[in-house]
Amino acid sequence: MQSDSNALFARGTRLRRVATGLTATALGLICAGAQASPAAQTSGYDANAGLSSSAPSSATHTLAPAAPHGVRGLAVRLVSQTLATTPRNAADAPHPPKPPAVVDPVLDPLMRGILERLAISEAVARTKYSSGKPVQDTPREQALLDSMGDRAAQYGLTPAQARTFFRLQIEAGKLVQTALLARWKREGGAPGEPVDLATRLRPALDRLGASLMHDLGRLCALPDGPLRMARIHQARERIAKAAKLEALQRAAFDEATSGLCLSAPPRIWTLSVRR
Repeated sequence: MQSDSNALFARGTRLRRVATGLTATALGLICAGAQASPAAQTSGYDANAGLSSSAPSSATHTLAPAAPHGVRGLAVRLVSQTLATTPRNAADAPHPPKPPAVVDPVLDPLMRGILERLAISEAVARTKYSSGKPVQDTPREQALLDSMGDRAAQYGLTPAQARTFFRLQIEAGKLVQTALLARWKREGGAPGEPVDLATRLRPALDRLGASLMHDLGRLCALPDGPLRMARIHQARERIAKAAKLEALQRAAFDEATSGLCLSAPPRIWTLSVRR
């Protein structure tokens, strides 16, 4: 009984050695088969570059007719399967993520600055709702327009261009404030906490004004014509879509961007409020 077990053990050991040898031979042929086999040499495959432009449309069909039998045939078939699963052109490769939308280096900063000013106008409305101050502040508006007109030349603008631009910013801001105050009056309260107008909001508006003048000067330095108008329209639509503006915000944004580089506003919004 013991001799039978020893014989079976010895036979199993020999079989494992043979299997190991065959496996090593197959792996060696996979690595060297491209040089030893004429079919592999004519397949047009490069380990670093993939299939060359002169390779046949199916690597499996190229290698199969010349593939020998036995272990070497197994190695060639394995190479063929590898080639068959390799992407052969750009259409087979995974698609890269879509590039981000094209950003206009001149218009986008200006459009975003205008949106930022409108956002501050919402904070101003919240403060005025709490304090009871009116939307209209004629002395403040006139002081802003005079200041921007005096500084216009520093940014390559005419005084009329600067005044028109900020007149429209003021009107757009008042459009937002008037509509929000009416809404909050109907609802009986405003969301959020008020922010001090004199110490925080107006200084923020003043700092933003210089940035807007700089960006507007860059835009107005471009040649006037259909191309500039097209860029303005494209940037306006792209920024508005990205910001997901509500109806009130979009109306104010359109108003604020309607007179870029003009010497007189094209129109003035009027808003009637139901009492």
